[in-house]
Amino acid sequence: MAFRGYILNNFWWKLLSLLMAALTWLTIETAFKKDEARRQSPVITSSTRTFAAVPITLLMPATNTNRFVVNPSTVSVEVSGVANELLALQLQDIKAFVDVTDAGDQKQFRRTIQAQVPEGLKVAGLNPTNASIDRITSSK
Repeated sequence: MAFRGYILNNFWWKLLSLLMAALTWLTIETAFKKDEARRQSPVITSSTRTFAAVPITLLMPATNTNRFVVNPSTVSVEVSGVANELLALQLQDIKAFVDVTDAGDQKQFRRTIQAQVPEGLKVAGLNPTNASIDRITSSK
């Protein structure tokens, strides 16, 4: 049989077989790509890390000449976020403060302790949550 005979003999069956093989390959390739994309999607888990002795600073206007004593002087801050960012976090990156801008003439008062962490991380908890403030001098 001539070369042309090999091609043209049962041509429609051969063409149908070729199309079926192409469709099968395309289906399997698409399934593999979907599975690979699903495996590569990162699963981000949140971790927490506790910093036990973050010093508390006072937030007050620059014109305020009063002196205060904060009790307690440190706070425990629990930070949540991605594990590798938490490992890189240092104590000096965390700021704990008490706002006394609206203290007026009060001698003793309590305020909520607030904490600030770098972007991408979140404060999960503070212990204690409040601080006792005593004014030891007053401006005249």
